[in-house]
Amino acid sequence: MNYRMVAKDTIEEKVMALKQRKAELFSSVLDGGEFASAQLSAADIRDLLDLD
Repeated sequence: MNYRMVAKDTIEEKVMALKQRKAELFSSVLDGGEFASAQLSAADIRDLLDLD
């Protein structure tokens, strides 16, 4: 098993979170679910990409 250490409150942490959300969305599409079932909204994307 591999572990990846990511510093808190960094761009890398936000990218990893976005990658996870995209994987969930992709899985829901392949499973025939609705886009909304992944619970990914425009507000979520803005929060993930907020670089403040």
